[in-house]
Amino acid sequence: MMIEREANLLLVWLLGESNGGTQALVDAEPFWYPPGDDGLVALIDYLRGEGMVHNTELCASGTVCSLTAHGVAEAERLIADRDSPRIRLDHAINGLVAAAMENYPTTRLELIDFLCSMRMAVLDETLEVAEVFRAVEYLEANGIVAVDFRSPQTVRAVTLTTLGIECGFKDPISVRNFLNDQRQPGIRNEWNITVNGGAPQMGQGNTQNNTFGYDPQQLTQFAREVLAAAHSADVPEEVRTRVVADVEELQAELATAAPDSGRVRQLAERVLQSARANLPALGWTGVAQWVSASLGIPLF
Repeated sequence: MMIEREANLLLVWLLGESNGGTQALVDAEPFWYPPGDDGLVALIDYLRGEGMVHNTELCASGTVCSLTAHGVAEAERLIADRDSPRIRLDHAINGLVAAAMENYPTTRLELIDFLCSMRMAVLDETLEVAEVFRAVEYLEANGIVAVDFRSPQTVRAVTLTTLGIECGFKDPISVRNFLNDQRQPGIRNEWNITVNGGAPQMGQGNTQNNTFGYDPQQLTQFAREVLAAAHSADVPEEVRTRVVADVEELQAELATAAPDSGRVRQLAERVLQSARANLPALGWTGVAQWVSASLGIPLF
């Protein structure tokens, strides 16, 4: 709702004007344009109804107020969300899909139109262009958009895939939730192990001679998840580049006509080790657990 967005902006502005306290009386008139408009009073009434400000009649205009403890906490939460790399990336990801759906049925979105739109706003700031490009990479890696490149390094436009359109029809749009729902439940933790040269057994407490029989679909999904986590994680750029390079090498081997199982295992181990070391917020899904069990490498 528009009033909620404007109320959030006012709340954060009041926090700055009151130095983060509840004692200061602040006239909110400078926040609003044009002066004297009833919209500001409506916003203050809304925040007062939510228990976030105390209003006072000391000013005839009714625009003098002070924050409550609840208001301070909510403003600080909004600022923390605004500054969170993951939440900012989600904002860009969901915003791109929503903007493309406005052009349905073509769903083609010129990136310059998005960069110049209000969808770039994150509370009282705007997204960085680099954050938008990372969002495009995430959407492409997960099959939500097809990318039209102006040059090898420059994205001109994106178009939603069939999967992306299905995601765009959800209300509200949450790409991450949609992708999680798409993933098949159930994990097949089956691998052949010869224990001390004897009978095949299952378990992790034995000396194992493991024959790596991999599921290409599971490994492909694992690669996508690590790639998406690398693009969204708050890590140094050199770390991101290294993880992405490892994943892309695994993806390239899986895409060959006859992948070499030994090389697939080697690359999968490298990706798992790299992700474990550099992406602690990956959120180790069932697919990651399957890869970990298959390789005999603990996640933690």
